[in-house]
Amino acid sequence: MLANARVLNLEKLTASDYLLLLEEPQFAVQASPGQFLHIRIKDSLAPFLRRPFSVAGAPPGKGVLQIIFRVVGKGTAVLSQAKRGTSLTCLGPLGKGFKPTPGLSPAVLLAGGMGVAPLLFLAHLLAKEQKKILLFYGVASITELLPLKRFLPPQVELHLATDDGTSGYRGPVTALLAEALQGGLKPGEMFACGPRPMLQAVAGQNRGWNFPLQVSLEERMACGLGACQGCAVKIRQGGESSYRMVCCDGPVFDGQEVIW
Repeated sequence: MLANARVLNLEKLTASDYLLLLEEPQFAVQASPGQFLHIRIKDSLAPFLRRPFSVAGAPPGKGVLQIIFRVVGKGTAVLSQAKRGTSLTCLGPLGKGFKPTPGLSPAVLLAGGMGVAPLLFLAHLLAKEQKKILLFYGVASITELLPLKRFLPPQVELHLATDDGTSGYRGPVTALLAEALQGGLKPGEMFACGPRPMLQAVAGQNRGWNFPLQVSLEERMACGLGACQGCAVKIRQGGESSYRMVCCDGPVFDGQEVIW
């Protein structure tokens, strides 16, 4: 579906991270955790291609979608200058999101950097199901930490890791999760989103743990509809391998099916 979403607010959260509030009531009702919007940043040739952004939240009855993004290139730099009241042309909500299993608890969420965005949305869905929720969140340094408690349900148990040790656990968030599992944590199911090396690491570790694991892949996308086939990922199902498109077959996949 194509729509013009109105910019309600743009707020700087860290030195390079922003919260964008978009008003589009139909998108807000339809969106589910793990789906994304494909946004035309500017009505011009540069930047030409749309950019994919995970939906970080859609508060019930507000008609508003929350997008959390980091400035990493020309497109996101332009988006960081969006003005209130202007409109952005969006395709969405796109992709297949997370599918929690009723009755499985606790839910363990594993986030690396901006990969936390769809997991914030997922946490609210899980909270409605009265599940125990633990979020393991890792970034490079304290300067990149988002104010997560502002966006999370109050019952979420938050565990922080920074690569340089400036906040929380010192080291990769996958190591923090591994320590928690060694200490007795037994997830009912796990959900992960972040850089590919982090997802590959947790999927590899999970061959030994064998917990249900869903991963949301981050890939460059041109069309967002599966036509350009630029976001193909190799999947193994039933002993055979094939390619799937992250934009339409994902971005959420079974962690044990992805061929890393």
